[in-house]
Amino acid sequence: MKRITVLVAASTALLGAFGAGPAGAHPQLVAESKKQGFPAQNCQYCHVSKTPSKSTYKPDDLNDRGKWMMTEKDKQKAKDVKAEWLKDYPGGKEQK
Repeated sequence: MKRITVLVAASTALLGAFGAGPAGAHPQLVAESKKQGFPAQNCQYCHVSKTPSKSTYKPDDLNDRGKWMMTEKDKQKAKDVKAEWLKDYPGGKEQK
């Protein structure tokens, strides 16, 4: 029984470390976007779902802004998406 408990605890720690569940790195993008003056209120600024999950992520889970951000990531050969790219998002101020 102790072995099972240890395995469960270790698995939980590993899942937490590798970001299983809600996307761990991206909520900071909402805060960073707000700091730069963009009207981001939650993850739906770039995602269709209010609480996207890394484990179930599909490109279809992104709205137009999120898809554009992923295109920028590929164009710039960046490891991560950057909130500063939003200044170049096409459309008027209401689209930013």
